[in-house]
Amino acid sequence: MYGLGVNKLGVTNVRGGFNPLSLFASGEQGAWYDPSDLTTVFQPDGTTPTVPWVSGTVTDANRVGKLVDKSRASGHDLIQTSSAKCPTLISAGGLYYLDFDGDDGLRTTLDLPFGTNSVNEVSVFTAAEFESGDSTQNLLELSNNIGSSNGAFRVFKTSGNLVRSIQKGTTPDTAQTSAVSLPHKAVLSSVADISAPSHLFRSDGSVVEDSTPDLGSGNYVDHPLNMGARSDGSSAQLDGKVYGVIVVGKKASSVDISNTEAYLAAKSGVTL
Repeated sequence: MYGLGVNKLGVTNVRGGFNPLSLFASGEQGAWYDPSDLTTVFQPDGTTPTVPWVSGTVTDANRVGKLVDKSRASGHDLIQTSSAKCPTLISAGGLYYLDFDGDDGLRTTLDLPFGTNSVNEVSVFTAAEFESGDSTQNLLELSNNIGSSNGAFRVFKTSGNLVRSIQKGTTPDTAQTSAVSLPHKAVLSSVADISAPSHLFRSDGSVVEDSTPDLGSGNYVDHPLNMGARSDGSSAQLDGKVYGVIVVGKKASSVDISNTEAYLAAKSGVTL
């Protein structure tokens, strides 16, 4: 397990030799979002630092309208200009997370340039919690709607409380857990390759599916990344928490998968 320290700004420092930046060391495209790094979290105006909520009434000062991308690619910040759709930054029990209340959603203003860079592999990692509700709820979606988009992925909860990963070139493949009881917190990994077809889905360090399905053809496409909802907060809104997200345009090695899952587990208080 990797130890984590929090400085006066709430920035989580990595110990134990692993830093998520290593996933982008060869110039890989993608994004890394870390709500515990308070230098990357801003209010709906996009310039004023967000103040973590601890107690009392939630105000706009506690809301997140901009979450800065920390990857080497950088620039793919998550944005929400409507304060009514902004998640709240919470500090509790030494952890930091974005709280989505079922009406919120963040989206990159710039598309992740996977198609421009001919990326046909992707690794998606997140630590999150589904709190309540029988509705379909998005954690992450590359595209505004994977049903009508090629070269995309989606990680979400179904109305039947199945946690599901969809990876798609021109043909989608779905991996899913059995029904979970809410609230449900987990570290999730979805790793796929379109050209040499594979789809690995893991939850809390255990394999849910490891298959070689037909994902169709092509590469991942330049799409916006949506967090906590579909298409900039228009539907499939999350009632839950997000502790961290890493998306990288490559098929992560088994060592990288284990290291990233351990890192996110420490961020979220999950035991693998």
